[in-house]
Amino acid sequence: MKFLFFGIYSKGVAYPRNNNMIRALKKQGHDVLEVHYALAGSFSERIGAVNRLSQRIRFCIGIFASYPVLAWSLIRRPKPQVIIVGSPGYFHVHWAWLLNLLFRRESILVYDAFIPLYEALIEDRQLIRPDGLSARLIHHFEKSCCRIADLVWVDTKKHGQYLAHKYDINEKKINRLFVGSTIRPTTSPCPKIESDVFNILFVGTYIPLHGIDVILKAARLLKEETSIRFTLVGTGQLRDEMQRLASRWKLDNIIFRDWVPTETLYSYIGSFDLSLGIFGSTSKTSRVIPSKIYDICLVGSPFITAYTPAIREVFTHGKNAYLIPPASSSCLAEAIRHIIADDKLRKTIANGAKDTGRTVFSDRRLSVDLMDTIHFRATQISGKSGISG
Repeated sequence: MKFLFFGIYSKGVAYPRNNNMIRALKKQGHDVLEVHYALAGSFSERIGAVNRLSQRIRFCIGIFASYPVLAWSLIRRPKPQVIIVGSPGYFHVHWAWLLNLLFRRESILVYDAFIPLYEALIEDRQLIRPDGLSARLIHHFEKSCCRIADLVWVDTKKHGQYLAHKYDINEKKINRLFVGSTIRPTTSPCPKIESDVFNILFVGTYIPLHGIDVILKAARLLKEETSIRFTLVGTGQLRDEMQRLASRWKLDNIIFRDWVPTETLYSYIGSFDLSLGIFGSTSKTSRVIPSKIYDICLVGSPFITAYTPAIREVFTHGKNAYLIPPASSSCLAEAIRHIIADDKLRKTIANGAKDTGRTVFSDRRLSVDLMDTIHFRATQISGKSGISG
């Protein structure tokens, strides 16, 4: 089958969604074309442009410049059976729909709603007031994005239920595709850092759903247990605030570190005794499996994360994860003590996580699930033809 990825979709190593889908399809022998316009800046930087006029202007110029370039590139390509507007695709799904109609491509149009815009700007990062005009406009705009596509992809079933309810969309039109890992496995060994210290790792962008404050409070409860050390890797929205809080509490058991190169992250995660997932109490926390979890599973590291509806889609407490209630620093501290004391449990979770990474989150599983969604939707769409294996 011939697929065409369309838009300004992220291709950087830090955002694996599109890279993983393209690689998975190619591995299974499918023809994958790309009509891509590279827009400067990461997704986080583009989101941050909301509150900065100069960046908003540059971003808008880039968006409008992309339209003729993408159109010219699309009409020169062979007709695909499926057009995928990769994430983030908010500003290009309507353009892809119009081009598909004008040039009679009759391709199935897929919109990857991996990071819903309203959820990101209003509910999670709280960059826009929910009762303002901007929030209402974004709601109507994103609703049209989901409705205009033949098929909508999300990362969890819980996210699919959220979109279906928020925008009154038939759930049969929305399908789950797991993201997969940011990193690739290496053959290099993963030596532990220090045998006399139990090292705990968190990697992330410091957004509210991560619940960094919960980690700091747990570290405070474990402050007197000098054999435990936390390393927090990354930068982002709440990094400075969290560092000030750690300094105020005199948390000598926490190390803050900037980003580790992606190509070394596999070995880096493996060198720690325990990894941490997310612990926030935001609504988005309940709907996502964060990228760090996919990476942790690929490595096969034992980990603790919040017990949420999205996490329950894949993980079982004590088998492939250690699950605790969201926003509970006391439960996190107790879970760390338990895992340190129970070597057998730690190994069970590590092996279970690795098995999940090799099966549920594998490239092959991603490709199979993707094709299933395409074939299922194709049977429901009148006038769409040429869909074959």
